[in-house]
Amino acid sequence: MAVTQTAQACDLVIFGAKGDLARRKLLPSLYQLEKAGQLNPDTRIIGVGRADWDKAAYTKVVREALETFMK
Repeated sequence: MAVTQTAQACDLVIFGAKGDLARRKLLPSLYQLEKAGQLNPDTRIIGVGRADWDKAAYTKVVREALETFMK
């Protein structure tokens, strides 16, 4: 049975946002939830890491991770 409920809005903080766990598991899972309409539109995903990234650079990292690790 598929779950079709949308979760309550929240702030999700990913520590090590450019790390292996985030790229292989967390980002693809969040993408799938968003694609299925299960993330509340008011949910904020906040990536924290040691490097100083701007939005465009991190968006590129996320895109590459999704292309590599989506099954």
